[in-house]
Amino acid sequence: MTKKLGLLVLCMMLMLALTACGGKAGSGADNTASGTNAGGNTGGETAAEGTEELTPEPGAELKFWTIKDGYSDYAVQEFEKKYNIKVTVEDVAYWDSVARMSTDGPSGTGADVFGMTNDFLGGAVNAGLVLPNDYFEEDTKAINRKLAVDASTFEGILYGYPRSVYTYGLYVNKDLVKDAKLDTWDDVIAFSKKFNDVKNNKFGFMFDSGSFYLFSFLTGYGGYIFGSNETDPNDIGVNNEGAVKGMTFFQSLKDILPFKLTDMTRDAKNGLWEQGKLAMNLDGSWEIGKYSKLPFQVAVIPMPAMPEGKNPVTLAGTTSYYVSAYSKYPNAAKLFANFITSKDMQVKDNELIGSIPAAEGISDSIRQDDVMQGFLKQIDNSRMWSSLPEMQYFGQYMDPAFDAVWNGADAKATLDKAAEGMKTSIAENKK
Repeated sequence: MTKKLGLLVLCMMLMLALTACGGKAGSGADNTASGTNAGGNTGGETAAEGTEELTPEPGAELKFWTIKDGYSDYAVQEFEKKYNIKVTVEDVAYWDSVARMSTDGPSGTGADVFGMTNDFLGGAVNAGLVLPNDYFEEDTKAINRKLAVDASTFEGILYGYPRSVYTYGLYVNKDLVKDAKLDTWDDVIAFSKKFNDVKNNKFGFMFDSGSFYLFSFLTGYGGYIFGSNETDPNDIGVNNEGAVKGMTFFQSLKDILPFKLTDMTRDAKNGLWEQGKLAMNLDGSWEIGKYSKLPFQVAVIPMPAMPEGKNPVTLAGTTSYYVSAYSKYPNAAKLFANFITSKDMQVKDNELIGSIPAAEGISDSIRQDDVMQGFLKQIDNSRMWSSLPEMQYFGQYMDPAFDAVWNGADAKATLDKAAEGMKTSIAENKK
């Protein structure tokens, strides 16, 4: 009897020990459901025996939506080699993925993991399209810039697996600019007046007409979209005193760019730039890889100071990957999203296509050229654009406002109208 009791106690102690060595704390890695999501799966996780790594579901195969590039091909190959899980890649733009997931997710034809910029996050969460980044939450927060983690978080819950950050700045053709002083917008204007040759399509400076880029002209004197660092949609700052002053300056740039705003298309601008007919090109960091291969010397400088003002703050964003709430293989999908956004993989991303890593502490491992270093400086003077669903109204009302001001409309009256439209739409959406 004593021996039986001893064996029973020993068995109980072994069971307790095995339980204590189970899944990662707070991960739900205990074979139990952590709550059914909109897609009908549980999102539950299972830790492999003797390890804290997430165990993919048997027979898992993944569909991956991303902008296909040299890095996405490399990342998928490395993941397949390590985990023996097939990943099918489809070329889907980050700004198209949410709309497609809204229909393809429920029908079972959507991605398991998809890329998205942070301005779509609030809408994706409200539509029930994404699972939280719960199992790898601590790891994600530990390796990435706070601004990237914050941009991948909505209402206090981390959803994204940050891949990179992006903003815009002035690409400079050093063969054309040479040693010209470009510290202020007055310098840019002075250079352009000397350099411009309209008949031969040569220009000193040109920008993309989208509101994402033109936002920076609001900020040089204190304008903003939403208050509290773009988090308070009840505080609209697109028509404050600083914003009006910034738009008045923006209007004056027509002296060196005698075009309609709608004629300054991305294709037209980039065509002149790649032909060596444009000295300064206001464009995004996502073009680093392409522009680094042009047949002239390229550098990037942060946005110059406004006349009697400060250096404009640019909008920045984060490209992150998200696990679909409709995935049949949430464990495998989380494993994949985490793998392709690890610190080592972000270094490889930078090497292959020039993405600015979301990760911190790797400055010695990434590109050291003038283009990358210029953008790293600009990131330090940027503001992450809002992940709130209300962000959709910024472009809706400010795109026509920028166009009207450029064509000579009164800056204050135009911005007041845009601000009122944003406020009205936000209020109606809350009903």
